Amino acid sequence: MSNKESFGSVSLVRQGEHRFYSFTMPSDILAETCYVINRDEDPIEGFQRELDKKRAMEIANYIDSGLGTIPSSIVLSAQEDCDFTYDSKIKSVSFKNINKAFLIIDGQHRVYGFKLANTALRIPVVVYENLSKRDETRLFIDINSKQKGVPTELLLDIKKMAEYENDTEQYLREIFDTFSKENDSALYNRLSASKRDKGKITRSVFNTAMKPLVKVFGNKTPTEIYEIYNAYLIAFNEGILVPHGIQEQAFNTTVFKAIAGFFPIITARVKDRFGAIYTVDNYHEFTEIIGQRIKPIKLENPTNAYKPIVDHLEESLKQEFTL
Repeated sequence: MSNKESFGSVSLVRQGEHRFYSFTMPSDILAETCYVINRDEDPIEGFQRELDKKRAMEIANYIDSGLGTIPSSIVLSAQEDCDFTYDSKIKSVSFKNINKAFLIIDGQHRVYGFKLANTALRIPVVVYENLSKRDETRLFIDINSKQKGVPTELLLDIKKMAEYENDTEQYLREIFDTFSKENDSALYNRLSASKRDKGKITRSVFNTAMKPLVKVFGNKTPTEIYEIYNAYLIAFNEGILVPHGIQEQAFNTTVFKAIAGFFPIITARVKDRFGAIYTVDNYHEFTEIIGQRIKPIKLENPTNAYKPIVDHLEESLKQEFTL
């Protein structure tokens, strides 16, 4: 006979046709009694996404750091075999401690993280009872479609305040902020720090495009990088985009990444011809000719892949040396 667990201070909540119970449960018991069914394991009954073990380990490390707190509730569906019972007189619940007492509706990575962690916590849970498979699936859909996550752009924007930035993120933030505030910036008034805004480059896209260039920049300061990369962007615009009337494409996500991807290639050519003098005029020596060679359609109708654009720009640059 399985041991029974009992917890008090339970709140009974009724919403529409359903009712659920809110209380806290030790993380080790939670990990022992919960399970999921994903689509790969059971394409008929399963509805959960595949478990990301790396993400679960990050949660475990966060808990074990001693600084972590996870106040959001794990949403569970009590299974018939666990004999889930609510005592209204003393506001407590009890259930059998079996390994499939509760199906996880929301929070599988947190639960697995609790299991991997060395630190035990009291975890808020919400438990539904008497749900059919249809009810469980609908609840999963409702939770994952009607609760909007925090935009990546906002999380990046406030990392400094939380003192969560790593060295690379701090470096990129300083570059982004310089491009945002300098009046002569090629990106002035075309960057959005904390949200998606049509016609503007978000901090997230900026970081993705610029991060591979960190090694190219070496030990240069954000101000030095601004001077060089801004000169490149101005020359790219004047030599390649303006002649074809496609200036706005510079703020298309794919094209913006392609422009960044092409930077090391053209910069190497500038250095070969002019030394380490990265001015608008020196970049324009190349972008003007490239603009005469490219097929504008490559930039006007990009796919989600930026590498083909980089390849086309590089091929156009090679023609400058052969013609």
